[in-house]
Amino acid sequence: MPNRLAKIYKNLFSFLFILCCSYIAEMPCYAGLSLQGPSGFVNVPSYKTVHEKEIELSVKGRMYESYKGDRAKDGYMTTFSFAFSPIKDVEFGIQADLDSELSRNDVETDPKLNFKVRLPSFGEGEFSQMAFGGVFDTNPNNYHTLYFSLGGLGIGWNFGGNEGVGTASYGKYKKGKRKPETLCLLFGAEVPGRKPGERGYKSQYIVDYNGDVISVGWRFYSHRGFSVEVLGSTKSSYDDFYKYKPLTVGIGANF
Repeated sequence: MPNRLAKIYKNLFSFLFILCCSYIAEMPCYAGLSLQGPSGFVNVPSYKTVHEKEIELSVKGRMYESYKGDRAKDGYMTTFSFAFSPIKDVEFGIQADLDSELSRNDVETDPKLNFKVRLPSFGEGEFSQMAFGGVFDTNPNNYHTLYFSLGGLGIGWNFGGNEGVGTASYGKYKKGKRKPETLCLLFGAEVPGRKPGERGYKSQYIVDYNGDVISVGWRFYSHRGFSVEVLGSTKSSYDDFYKYKPLTVGIGANF
């Protein structure tokens, strides 16, 4: 069964990669999806949403340290993300991970569903912009998160899940209590910011803190709707589940 699942995901990866490339010549401005699914920075969602009636795709890969008995081996995780906006200031998405060592790990990587709603601003400037959203894990052991974002700052609330076996998308893992923390601080920023209608090829630098790790990244995107990105993160408190290596690379597309 794991081999069959891996084959399905491999074919899905190939399809998404070809799809991303095929739309390069036709796509409008790219937004960018976070590792956890919602549009945003590296791990943290921003107050922005996918453009109205548009679709975002993202494929990211990262390595982790795996063991077979006493022998160390490199495993890899491939993250597929999809999001769309049916109406202005609202987005829905799904994110799924493919673990190369699925048959050897006790941790299950079921899909996550997410939504985000951009709220009416109360003034001018970055910190007048607000959004509310959630990430829901379809694995019954794992925790869900509701979050509120004000500009680049946010707070997340983890709920549900089972102690000892459940993980959360945001916040530290309390090893003494064997569960994620309930409330976590979120932060994200991008330099330079994107301007409405901006065209051309451009580099952008992003940084965020998801309540557990600090991440920085470089994203190269085009008004034609494609991007590549290189991301780096500090050590996570979830190393009992996955000992991720710091580097993540990805591609994205918008149409």
